[in-house]
Amino acid sequence: MFKSLFSKLMSTYIAIILITLLVLGLAMSYLLGDYYYSTKEAELLNKGREVSRIMAENTGQNRPAADVVDILNRFGDNHMSLINRDKLLLMAHSEFSGTSRRFWLEPVDAQKLLDGQTVSRRGYLPRFEQLVIFAAVPMLVNNEVQGALLLSAPMADITDTVGAVRRLMFLAALPALLLAALLGLLLSRSVARPLRRLSEATVQIADGDYKQRVELKSGDEIGHLAQNFNRMALSLEETVGALALEKEKIENILAHMAEGVVAVDGANRVILLNNRAARTFGLGESADFLAQAYGEPVPDKQLHELFAKVLASGEPCSREYTPDGGRTYTLAHISLLTDQTGYSFGAVGVLQDITELRKLDQLRRDFVANVSHELRTPLTSVQGYVEAMLDRAIPGEDQDKYLTIIHRETLRLKKLIYDLLDLSRIESRKERWDMNEIDVPELVDQVLVKLRPLIKKQQVTVDRYFPDQLPPMLGNEDRIEQVLVNLLDNAVKFSCPGGKVTVRAQAQDDNITVSIADQGPGIPPEDLEHIWERFHRVEKSRSRALGGTGLGLAIARQIVEAHGGKVSVQSEAGQGSTFSFTMKTVPAEI
Repeated sequence: MFKSLFSKLMSTYIAIILITLLVLGLAMSYLLGDYYYSTKEAELLNKGREVSRIMAENTGQNRPAADVVDILNRFGDNHMSLINRDKLLLMAHSEFSGTSRRFWLEPVDAQKLLDGQTVSRRGYLPRFEQLVIFAAVPMLVNNEVQGALLLSAPMADITDTVGAVRRLMFLAALPALLLAALLGLLLSRSVARPLRRLSEATVQIADGDYKQRVELKSGDEIGHLAQNFNRMALSLEETVGALALEKEKIENILAHMAEGVVAVDGANRVILLNNRAARTFGLGESADFLAQAYGEPVPDKQLHELFAKVLASGEPCSREYTPDGGRTYTLAHISLLTDQTGYSFGAVGVLQDITELRKLDQLRRDFVANVSHELRTPLTSVQGYVEAMLDRAIPGEDQDKYLTIIHRETLRLKKLIYDLLDLSRIESRKERWDMNEIDVPELVDQVLVKLRPLIKKQQVTVDRYFPDQLPPMLGNEDRIEQVLVNLLDNAVKFSCPGGKVTVRAQAQDDNITVSIADQGPGIPPEDLEHIWERFHRVEKSRSRALGGTGLGLAIARQIVEAHGGKVSVQSEAGQGSTFSFTMKTVPAEI
């Protein structure tokens, strides 16, 4: 019925006031009535003693009965009657007294009177339908009890007085009760309202609003409670904020990790997944990828089995696998998740994509094999000719010819080694190149001058097309010249006699694209994606015969990419090839 604190306080306060007023009213009514009754009894007894003394004196003088009645009448409106030792009525002040004697004078009371004691009592007279106070006083003559004087008085006046007092108290209690109720209302509200505010603030904090505060300026316990509540809310806000910050840091770390992270519960169901793992499982980059996988088995069957093995054995596991039979390689490290008591509640796995490592490892093996092959051929040739000359197996007239071959192979080895060292320096990105303005047409002309003997030997025509007001290119001139030399050298060498090589340059936005097209044999489609790799040759025998090391295009690509540019190639077998590279122009403010 009373659910709110305010109603409970209010009802309790009113109940206490009502009970207090009721108890006080009853007590005061009883005490007041008892006081009036006691006063009336004392008055009757005092009158009785006085009348008894006078009557005793008159009895000794044998005065007539009329005088005795006159004495009784002098003592007011109290009803009196006189009896002898035998309890016989000698005379009465009224019929009421005579009736009362037979009503209340008991043997015990008579004995007390004979013993010289006074008697008083309250009783109800049915005949007169009212309460009456009775008193009896022994009448002594010569110190002997000769009779008793009975006195009685109706209690109507006392009852009326007490009733009037009670009504007055009731009327006085009503405004007191109303005032007390008003004070109780104010007091209850002063207690309940701040507590309600505290309760509302608690609910809002529970809903996540940690900035809630309760402003109370009272210095009582509720005010202290509000202060402690505010301190608690501030501490909670700081703690939750710190936890949220740490959680955000962890989420950001997990989201930007190069490794995938997957956590499962004891039932091998996903409970955590970061972005990299989502991409590994093909869940995309959507923000709800965790919602898609949460509570589900690990999407990859092989990884799911690895987690099951770790959960069953309790031992960590590391294994390399290919997700769903793809072309990527992943190294999974899986360990148990345990609490402070050692109880296992799941497992966590770190997925490391080692595809690039595998590719690099393969590239290293290919590189060693290619270098070994490229070195073995000229070294074998040189060794054979030198041994033949040492064994005097070569006639003198042929020695110059073989020495020329040895020299050519030595130069080829030297160029191969220099190209390898140059490629290594470029790939390391440790060289600092001076960047300056490059006039592309002028630089192309310089390269063509250097290649003029080769162009003449191959009987190739080189055409150049450059737009007017071509903006300068931003780059290191020596390195860009090296790119042009490698591309033009290949274009000229692989062109047929009478063929044509075309050099073009065009600007678009803030980029310049230089393209070199030849009319050579072209490149098969299966070789296009590998054409920029080191030691890759389309026609290995012809390339080697032309003196190539197989590193020219790889060096050109690394130089362009080190400048922030990109290379491309377009070719069809039998239709020639077009090699292009794109670089930035010089910014306007330079």
